[in-house]
Formats: sequence, structure tokens, C-alpha cells
Amino acid sequence: MNKIAIVTDSTADIPKDLVEKYNIRVVPLTVSFKDRTYYDGVDLNIDTLLGMLDEGEELPKTSQVNPARFCDEYKRLLDEGYKIISVHLSSNLSGTYQSALIAKNMLETEDIYVVDSRTVSFGTGMLALKAVKMIEEGKDIEEIYSTLNNLAQKSRVAFALDKLEYLKKGGRLSGAQAAIGTLLNIKPIIYINEGRLEILDKTRGMKKALSRMIKYVQEQGYDKNELFAIGTVRDFENFSEFEKMVKSELNIENPLFAEVGTVVATYSGPGVIGIWFYKE
Repeated sequence: MNKIAIVTDSTADIPKDLVEKYNIRVVPLTVSFKDRTYYDGVDLNIDTLLGMLDEGEELPKTSQVNPARFCDEYKRLLDEGYKIISVHLSSNLSGTYQSALIAKNMLETEDIYVVDSRTVSFGTGMLALKAVKMIEEGKDIEEIYSTLNNLAQKSRVAFALDKLEYLKKGGRLSGAQAAIGTLLNIKPIIYINEGRLEILDKTRGMKKALSRMIKYVQEQGYDKNELFAIGTVRDFENFSEFEKMVKSELNIENPLFAEVGTVVATYSGPGVIGIWFYKE
């Protein structure tokens, strides 16, 4: 039997039904707000998080998974006879990947394979689901590890942001910049470049932002043999329109829906539309 377990972190934003179906182990990051610490996806959901964002000028603080948490999870799985693929958000955005490596070294085992997804949100989740598929196909762990590292180089993610106030609260925009941008109806589009978040473009209005993301996919080209996903933070009206655009302009019949989770929403706020795919 091919006993391989998949571990990821809560930023992967894998739909809960898929987590349960494939028995993916999700280790939560923590979110701190007003002297209380929450576990992402455990005792903190998106609605509670958005309520926190509306309360004050300071954003909640997110923290990486510590090595001890990984160590505990890994040890349980190793004791059950599993080898482990552990897939985590970009090492350029969080120390979570490094924590996973530390935990592996603490256990002194070669049966844990840690993958830097070089991306964020469901971009990480897509790699975890690819690993699940390869396990079902009977692939060995070395081939899975190699494939995930290759796919990480091809992973593409972009988000259109509706509101600028959360970038201001997070110190990424000055108050004046946010005010002018809001007045001009500016919608920044964030993407992942070499594992880092950067601005792809700025448009006037969300409809133009959504069109720009479609153009980004067309510029990059997308691998039709791999997952293609879209998602949102509570902007279902624009999301519905975007889904129609994806189907009509990119000829993708059934894009997977992935709701953007609390860690990304902490810095973006509500009204985000996201897209995840692999470059050809």
C-alpha cells in the first residue's frame, strides 16, 4: 500500500469537503486580535475575521506555524507508517515553510518531503490536491515531490482588490494614497512574482480589473491538464460575473471555486476576486 499523507497549512484554502474527502492534514496559522489568539479555520472563520477588520484602525496579526506543531503532526503520521508530503505557502511570505523544515530535522527522518509552493492561498492548495491525485495513481513519493516542485514554478495567482483601506491599515499605503485611490475608484491587482506579492496593474473600476485578470491568463497561457480555480472574499455579485467571463473568454467549463481564507483576507479585506492556474 502506498502510505503517503498530505500535510498543508491553513492558508491553502482547500474547500473543507475536499480536505475531509482526501484526509488532508491542515495545520493552522494563528491570528491575534485584541490580546486573544485564534487558530485559522478552527476557531476563526471568514465572517468573524471581517468583523474584526471593521472594529479599528489596526489589523489583526498573523503568525506562522511553529515547528512544534508540525513536529507533533509529523510524529503521529510517521508512527502510523506514513511518509509525508508537506506543502506550504511561499517562503518569501511566511516562515511556515521554514518551520516545517525545522520540524523534519528535529525528527531526523528522510520520510518527510517539504514543498515550498512559492505561492499563496489556493495556489498552495492546488499543489496539495495534485499530490492527492498522484497518490491515487500509485506514484512514489519522490516522483510526487519532484512534480510539485516543478509545478510550483508554473503556479500563477492574481487578486483584484475592491477596497484600499486595508492596505492603508497594514501600512502598505499612506492615508493620502488610499483616499486618492478610493476617490478615483482604483482597483489594484496583486500577483505572485518569484514567491512575492507585487502589483500587476491598477485599473479604474472592478469590471476593468476582472478583464485585466482574464488578459493576464491569456498572456501567460494556462495548462488545460491541471486545475483552474477562482474565488472571492464575499463579493459574490462580481464573482458571478467573473465566472461567466472565465467560461466564455477562456473556455473553461467548470472552474473550481475556492473561498479565500482568513489570512489573505486580513490584508485585503472583503471584496476580493482571485484566480489560480498553472502556466503552460
